[in-house]
Amino acid sequence: MAVDGVGKVEYAKDNPFVSQIVTTSDGKKIEIPQMVGSDTKVEPQDDGTYKVTTQGVRMPRPEPEVKILTEEELVAKYGDQAGKNLQVVA
Repeated sequence: MAVDGVGKVEYAKDNPFVSQIVTTSDGKKIEIPQMVGSDTKVEPQDDGTYKVTTQGVRMPRPEPEVKILTEEELVAKYGDQAGKNLQVVA
């Protein structure tokens, strides 16, 4: 379990479709997918944010894209509900 509001990142084992598993400060597990054509690495930061580095694997290698995301942004991008349309019913 994460301590002091900082999440934990582990490399996934025995799953070729997942590169890392992030455990957020509130215990949610987020699977970072293993993608063809790019390599994504997530690193927790001391302030509770996450450094997400995406590096293309084609030659010549492009510059890596680095983003700093909050836990909420990380969950929105990679969590269970990512990519699903939510409909508000009035």
